[in-house]
Amino acid sequence: MNRFDSLQDRASQLAGHIGHGIRHVPNHAQKWFKAGMAVGAARAGGRAVVRSTKRHPVITATSAAALMAVAAGLVVYAYRRRREANGHAIEGTARREPRAPRADRRREPVAAHGGDEGA
Repeated sequence: MNRFDSLQDRASQLAGHIGHGIRHVPNHAQKWFKAGMAVGAARAGGRAVVRSTKRHPVITATSAAALMAVAAGLVVYAYRRRREANGHAIEGTARREPRAPRADRRREPVAAHGGDEGA
């Protein structure tokens, strides 16, 4: 075996040992580890955003404006869906009015023009 293969085998053994050790860590330590990873990821992401903003300000401003428009649309959509789900009408109200009873529902035929009416 060459040196690279032995190094790779040793790294694999070490990774397995660390993985086995992490599984048996108490619950509170796992929570702290996850919190630390989240903080590290947030810091790295923040640095990447700042670096990208400095290099490409126009693209950043355009994407921020598009993101704000999408967010506003989602807020309006969610508001309308919530109102609809609660049974409220989105626009206006409607109700059916009962028809008033009429004594004579039949219409009399209308006389045609051009005859002797009233002569």
